[in-house]
Amino acid sequence: MSTTWPQRFDRIAGALPEAGRLAPADQAPYESLEPAREGFVDRDGVRIWYAVWGSAGPFLAFAPSFQIVHAEMLKAVVPWLSQQFRVITMDSRGNGRSDRPAGQQHYSLDLYVGDFQAVLDAAGADRVALVGISAAAMTVLRTAAEQPERVTHLIAAGGFAHSMVTPGMVAGRVDAELARMAQDWPGYVDSFMQNIFNEPHSTKPYEDGVRFGWATTGEVLAWCQRGWLNNDVREHARCVRCPTLVIHGDADQRVAHARGKEIHELVPGARLLTVVAGGHVTAVRDPVLFARAVRDFVAGAAPVRTWTRAMARPRRALFICSPIGLGHAQRDLAIARALRLIQPDLQIDWFTTHPAATYLEREGETVHPICARLANESRHFEGMAGEHDLSAFFALRTMDEVIARNALVFFELMEAAHYDIVIGDEAWDVDYQYHENPELKRQPFVFLTDFVGCLPMNPGNEREAFLCADRNADDIEHVGRYPYVRDAAIFVGNPEDVPEQTFGPGLPGIREWTDRNFCYCGYALPFDPGALADTEALRARHGYRADERIVIAAVGGTGVGRPLLQRIAQAFPLMKREVPELRMVMVAGPRINPGDFPDIAGLEVRPYVHNLFEHLACSDLALVQGGLSTTMELVATRRPFLSFPLRNHFEQCVHVRRRLFNYEADNSVDYAETDAASLAQRALAQMQAPVRYRPVETDGAVRAARRIAEVLENRHWAR
Repeated sequence: MSTTWPQRFDRIAGALPEAGRLAPADQAPYESLEPAREGFVDRDGVRIWYAVWGSAGPFLAFAPSFQIVHAEMLKAVVPWLSQQFRVITMDSRGNGRSDRPAGQQHYSLDLYVGDFQAVLDAAGADRVALVGISAAAMTVLRTAAEQPERVTHLIAAGGFAHSMVTPGMVAGRVDAELARMAQDWPGYVDSFMQNIFNEPHSTKPYEDGVRFGWATTGEVLAWCQRGWLNNDVREHARCVRCPTLVIHGDADQRVAHARGKEIHELVPGARLLTVVAGGHVTAVRDPVLFARAVRDFVAGAAPVRTWTRAMARPRRALFICSPIGLGHAQRDLAIARALRLIQPDLQIDWFTTHPAATYLEREGETVHPICARLANESRHFEGMAGEHDLSAFFALRTMDEVIARNALVFFELMEAAHYDIVIGDEAWDVDYQYHENPELKRQPFVFLTDFVGCLPMNPGNEREAFLCADRNADDIEHVGRYPYVRDAAIFVGNPEDVPEQTFGPGLPGIREWTDRNFCYCGYALPFDPGALADTEALRARHGYRADERIVIAAVGGTGVGRPLLQRIAQAFPLMKREVPELRMVMVAGPRINPGDFPDIAGLEVRPYVHNLFEHLACSDLALVQGGLSTTMELVATRRPFLSFPLRNHFEQCVHVRRRLFNYEADNSVDYAETDAASLAQRALAQMQAPVRYRPVETDGAVRAARRIAEVLENRHWAR
């Protein structure tokens, strides 16, 4: 796709109608750490915002770049770096949270450098490593020369040491650029972001960049731009004495690679890291490479190191479990237990966050302590949700900084500990960054998923269709170029569970591609349905009376299901009026407050029920969200249920429904077309309806474990 899909994005982000407005469909309140402190520096009446991220370690300061962006540009690298350093970021005058004074007199390199040094003073950074991206390279070169006692290290990325405008073509280009800022601001922002993010599949950085650009105006940016022009810090560069690293892409279309090489030649003893085929902003497009390069250059080797002789190392596996809901944790634990029967000496550590981590620890499993530093994917998804509405595609798309942060934590663990194998259940963060950084792979990697392919949910929405196809193409090209990254790829299901649609225009069919690149293990249940067949014994064990009709309402481990539970609570009195012996247990999950629901006789709200499948297996009816795990558990135990797929959730609305149809169990209800009265009527009818589901295979976890064991034993590594 990188050679056939048009590289021009044709303003797919759209021209935002007002400065700073966020696109409503896909700009999530991403989960990032809060700054340890933040504030403003007053510079002759101009307020400059800054923040310090992290509370321990050496200082690391990012000087602000050209004001078409602001500090949020660094969102993929700052969260992880702040676990190693006290990271200083700031918004330059002209964008972000800093002031935008009117008039050219307020914009010059002298003022930019003065603002930066004032922020260093305010932060208390008496000894600090400096990072300058693009134009900010001039800021850090000058600061390092002027304050050598303060600066410990210098990193210039995509930068240049002078901006002298020469007569003729260069001057004409500058004049044309300034004119376009004033006359066609949307067009200028569009072309600028295309230019700096010229790597294939850069639609997300491009759209972020458009959003950052719309936080200022063409008039202000023209003043900012003139302030950067006709400056020369080459003599300052020659005076720099601290260790210096230059990072530059050789396909940078904004600042030629030769400009970075010039800095390398000017600064005595500087090192040069060339990113082949890399564009202008490595920190955004290749955050794992950039963040690790900064960490390694500034921090150096660990002061204390332990090495264990190979034959003395225990056999260990790291199991990465998606924390979005509890279904992944339950099936992964079933696979892990089956794997332990095959490999009794295998130690398994878990890599995940709440709520999956909490469940696994309750089951006696070991969650690695480093997981406390992970961003929480469940919280991110909750931040994207509306009323029973969650665009799963845009939730995944806006996880870019979560993916970068968690992958960096993962790679840090891989450096510090030995594992014989890594198993990732929908570990999109690690899988993506493994393919982007294949040299970091140190042991076999097995990838599991129960769906393949992102699908657009809004017919006629060309932007959504394009972006879904672009993401799919990125994944397809990754696997095609680096098939060895996934030593095995396991689809948790059967061939007929994979949709027949294509990945997008000019791309292969999802089913045919999955057949070539995955093996199928069948559905992996976390229990043996036969062990739960005695419903009377189950009821007695869990405190349900024989003369009660039990309804279980559950929405999984995220807070996305609150509106559905509220509607079910409204329907319950209507249901109980028809069936007086009805008792309903609503499982709100660990993220929903049980106190949010009315106090109704016969309605019990629990924040969490361990091994909920046992309660579902003895219920008379279940009302659940449209997730795969809970619905398949109900199919396996042959219980009546209604499911309510989240609107715009391609996995629940397409992939899960197709699978339930295959098991003759698609009991889906459209939440938007259901009120309390119709829900009550439909639920009571479903409770009386006969169950005719197809049996669910019971050996899926064992089959998955056998495939993983083959990889661990170095047998049949091909898919």
